[in-house]
Amino acid sequence: MPVRTTPARAAAPPARFTPPDLVDLRTAWTRERELAQRPDTRHDDGFGVACAGRHGWLLDDGYDAVLEPALGPNAGVGAGYYPFAALDGTAAAGLLERLPEEYLATERQNLGPTIGAVLRAVVRRPDRLRAQGYVVGPLRCDERITVTGVLLRTDHELHLDRRHSGPCECHDLFTLLTGELGVDDMHTPPDEIAPWWGRVGADDAADDGADDDTHWYRLWWD
Repeated sequence: MPVRTTPARAAAPPARFTPPDLVDLRTAWTRERELAQRPDTRHDDGFGVACAGRHGWLLDDGYDAVLEPALGPNAGVGAGYYPFAALDGTAAAGLLERLPEEYLATERQNLGPTIGAVLRAVVRRPDRLRAQGYVVGPLRCDERITVTGVLLRTDHELHLDRRHSGPCECHDLFTLLTGELGVDDMHTPPDEIAPWWGRVGADDAADDGADDDTHWYRLWWD
């Protein structure tokens, strides 16, 4: 069960990039760590076990510079949680340079692939792959970077059935991911495979599927 940090008498810092308090990621994380280290802030897992986390390791090791473009201008939702929808090859390479090998080999979303397998595949094939996931900031004891799924590009449109039955081509996407792209250390197939119509770059541009030669799909683990 994830370890939580619950402020006792202090409110959580405002969400990133939310007017009127526009802040960058380093400022947001600095505020979170300051709040988490206050003597009147309680740190436990909900059962009275003290928090053993090192608040601010992402900040100390410079992950804000790598993740700022990937998180985008509207990613912050407060409470120390920062999702990313389309982490590209540049950001993936920066994370691979910083994250310890043990972390790359063990950090995974439940039964999904390891973060190392996904990041290396994104670096090898940035034309085909993006990573999705989230960052838990210094406010909480379970501070981390986690990958929950991938965006995969194909050169032709595939037929996907909601029930994944009959002529559904979802298996073709899974085979492409595990075979050609090398993301093969998940414990189970994805919990969800569906077309993706959102952004696929580090900016706010969206890929609406207008290009008949470009089709993106999301493979996601709960």
